[in-house]
Amino acid sequence: MIYLDTSAFLKLYIREDGSEVVQTIVTSQFDPLPLWDIHRAEMLNAFRLKVFWNELDEGEADRLVELFDQRLARGQYFVMDVDRHQLLAGFRRLSEQTPGNGCRTMDILHVACALQLDPVHFVSFDARQRSLAAAAGLSIMPTD
Repeated sequence: MIYLDTSAFLKLYIREDGSEVVQTIVTSQFDPLPLWDIHRAEMLNAFRLKVFWNELDEGEADRLVELFDQRLARGQYFVMDVDRHQLLAGFRRLSEQTPGNGCRTMDILHVACALQLDPVHFVSFDARQRSLAAAAGLSIMPTD
């Protein structure tokens, strides 16, 4: 199983730098992609932000939301059962590294969540988040 942070997940829907890499990583395995509440909220807002930045029109954003929901309904994603206590404990421990790595809250939450799954790979394009995930013992992709 692989874990995609939201920026990597978004590359499955919006063509941008790294989209082909993410597509290759995802199609190289057969497990449904793990998804949790934060992914869902961030993905929906990311589509709307693309409208704000004039990168998509509202109709395109609506179609991407619909596609996301269809893929979820088809079982391409599975909704994780996140242990909130474990998540917050992991977050607290990981956030101790923030003075040295500058990670944002959402970056730390994704790493803490991924640690609950113990994925084969953690997929991210954010250098700070990748550094935190590697320090936490996760295998990072892409390898650059």
